[in-house]
Amino acid sequence: MFARRVAVLLFVSLPLIAMLGGCAASRYDQLRSKSAKIDTALTRERDRAVALPAESPVRAQRIEHLSRLRNELSAVNLGLTGVRRAMPDDMRDVAYDVLEQAYDTINWNIPLGPGDALKPMPSQFSGGVLKLK
Repeated sequence: MFARRVAVLLFVSLPLIAMLGGCAASRYDQLRSKSAKIDTALTRERDRAVALPAESPVRAQRIEHLSRLRNELSAVNLGLTGVRRAMPDDMRDVAYDVLEQAYDTINWNIPLGPGDALKPMPSQFSGGVLKLK
């Protein structure tokens, strides 16, 4: 009887514990999650572009646009790892803010076409380099 009560208590409590644990994610973990969602969106858009007819002029431009965004995402991901491992604690929050803006910029630019005006990367993250000073 006691074992059954414990099992029921665990069964009811585990989802609640998991939800509470999700709220306590670090800023790094939140940005990694954002990166994964952007990666998924880029993959989905790439698949759409590849599905266009090979002779379509938009196809090559679209694939090139998405490739540039993929390269930017890779650079931001490297920056995120660098911030976590090498950035002094007193500058880490500012660096995370810049990286979050960079992720948001990439996400914003995904649906845009070759002729659309792209939102530029934050000035503190230009040329694939995080510049805080």
